[in-house]
Amino acid sequence: MSLAALATASPSLVLATNGLYQHGYGSRQNGIAGGGVAFPQDPLIASINPAGVVYVGRKNEIDLVWFSPRREYTVTASPASGNFPPFPGPTVKSGSESFFIPSLGFSWPIGDNDDKAVGFALYGNGGMNTDYDAADTPFGVGSFAGGAVPGGGANSGVDYTQLFANLNYSQKFADGKAAWGIAGILNYSRLEMRGFSAFGPFSLDPANLSDRGHDNDTGFGVRLGIQGDVGSGVSLAASYQTEISNKFDDYAGLFPDGGKLNIPPTLQVGLAAKAGPGTITADIQHVFYSDARGVGDPGTTGLPTGCTPSAPFTASPVASGPSCLGNDPGIGFGWEDMTILKLGYTWSTGNDWTWRVGASYGKQPIPAEDVTFNIIAPGVIETHLTAGFSKALGKGREFSMALMYAPEKCVNGPDLFTPGQTIELCMHQVAVNAGFSF
Repeated sequence: MSLAALATASPSLVLATNGLYQHGYGSRQNGIAGGGVAFPQDPLIASINPAGVVYVGRKNEIDLVWFSPRREYTVTASPASGNFPPFPGPTVKSGSESFFIPSLGFSWPIGDNDDKAVGFALYGNGGMNTDYDAADTPFGVGSFAGGAVPGGGANSGVDYTQLFANLNYSQKFADGKAAWGIAGILNYSRLEMRGFSAFGPFSLDPANLSDRGHDNDTGFGVRLGIQGDVGSGVSLAASYQTEISNKFDDYAGLFPDGGKLNIPPTLQVGLAAKAGPGTITADIQHVFYSDARGVGDPGTTGLPTGCTPSAPFTASPVASGPSCLGNDPGIGFGWEDMTILKLGYTWSTGNDWTWRVGASYGKQPIPAEDVTFNIIAPGVIETHLTAGFSKALGKGREFSMALMYAPEKCVNGPDLFTPGQTIELCMHQVAVNAGFSF
């Protein structure tokens, strides 16, 4: 099945944990809060460090996650009279609360001493799937009054799918005590934006601003990794993934530089150390959101002052200014970089059972002054608590599960269009991951 066909058939391949990124890929990573860059357990290690694939052996892995993010926003009344939504009123909740996310991985040793390997991994990523029903907003106008524009939609939200095909090669060196790896990544992204039609006067291309249905693009990236045994049961590892470029022509009037919404680069380093009956993992992941077009471009606080709107607000026939929607540099979600610390412990007991626990923390990336547009993309989660297990079934088969709970996190900030009003974004999440290897 092609990437496009799989993404179309599985529109729920989206989630928001560490901003746009999953906290981990596969039940084993998820059981230790997405850590393990120096602790390869299955072929999905390629998603965070391709160097680890050569240590996995011949293995096939299929995983499925049920993921439930609960997103909502609240606008608090003020003495100021609001002339533009979002209006003060009851809490508005996103209707998209249940997703199923598949992933799979394969690894094949090559060479006389299994000192080389190739692998393939397929997994989803994303983070901005929301669905706010206009009927739940004050006066039924929608979060951003899209229904007030002829041909515009009152319901607001985003359907954003990212799918990655990871083809990797890894090789041992230093007498097998270390390995390097490289992965070529083919990305397919699919995007729909709804409810932004009222921003037409601030756009360079209002015909390609909102409610244009699904658009898609492909991008390419590279992930490099290295891993080494430094003695005393300790391994160190590091990997880096490049930025992946995506451009959506049907939303050229919304995102910077004619529709760019790129996938940010990321760096992950960590260690794995033997401790008692198991292994401790400690990772630091840094996501360079501020470097990615669309996601990290200067936030929407520059919209009122950095863009002269078109008629009917002024006599100008066309919007103009550096901060107009769709311009270069334009404006984006304004996300800041995110650094996440991940800790985990994996140990084995009798009867072929393996157990995992983990926790992670990273300060959420949305500045308080940019909460208005981030109603659409409230990626505010900071803490993940995880646990999981594997049970060997014989003949090389194994069943794994992982549970994740992300406590509620809220971010408050000023309403961009009505000074004095406050917008609060809140989210909490739960997930159940099941995997089967053979």
